[in-house]
Amino acid sequence: MEALKEGIGESFTGTSNVLLAMDTDLEALGTNAHELPMVFAALTRSDAELRASPYRVLQDWQRYYGGNLLIVLPDAFGTAAFLRDAPDWVADWTGFRPDSAPPIEAGERIIHWWRQKGRDPKKKLLIFSDGLDVDTIVDTYRHFRGKVRMAFGWGTNLTNDFEDCAPVETDGLKAISLVCKVTAANGRPAVKLSDNPEKATGDPEEIARYLKVFGNEAREAHKVYV
Repeated sequence: MEALKEGIGESFTGTSNVLLAMDTDLEALGTNAHELPMVFAALTRSDAELRASPYRVLQDWQRYYGGNLLIVLPDAFGTAAFLRDAPDWVADWTGFRPDSAPPIEAGERIIHWWRQKGRDPKKKLLIFSDGLDVDTIVDTYRHFRGKVRMAFGWGTNLTNDFEDCAPVETDGLKAISLVCKVTAANGRPAVKLSDNPEKATGDPEEIARYLKVFGNEAREAHKVYV
């Protein structure tokens, strides 16, 4: 961590690992994980409550946090569905963390939504975070430079970038995914639809129910690397 701070300098703005932030004098940055909206959704008792649950999560969150912690994670049940039904006050949050969709596509969709809501994207923050590598970060930064503030959650491929390092072809050096998702809350099944159907989790019958509630708009399958 100290080597990163020295090498990247001011571009190294923080870490989502709270313990590392405390131990290395960094700012703790990030958002809530997908588990929070998944649990809220699992505990609902009707389709109407389910449809409203992503915004109830945010209402509760903003009672306790502000500033750089007001970052929306919109893709638990699909970003397009989230933006379609989002109340106007969501546009007043500091930014969004587009996760499972391709970063440029997801970022443009959110910027378009901000403009529709009369907000200036240049004052907003996009945090990109899904399986990023150097090329993805550079391409995304160049695309959005001057349009919006940006940060990059460069996690797995920063600390586990050993692909193509072995002298012979092997899967042994591929990054191990340590992502966890909740499976149930109070005995009720939990679901994550994701912008990428390949990352959906949950009971197939419940996934089908969630798709009826939230729709399947703009969800596109692509390879999951980490």
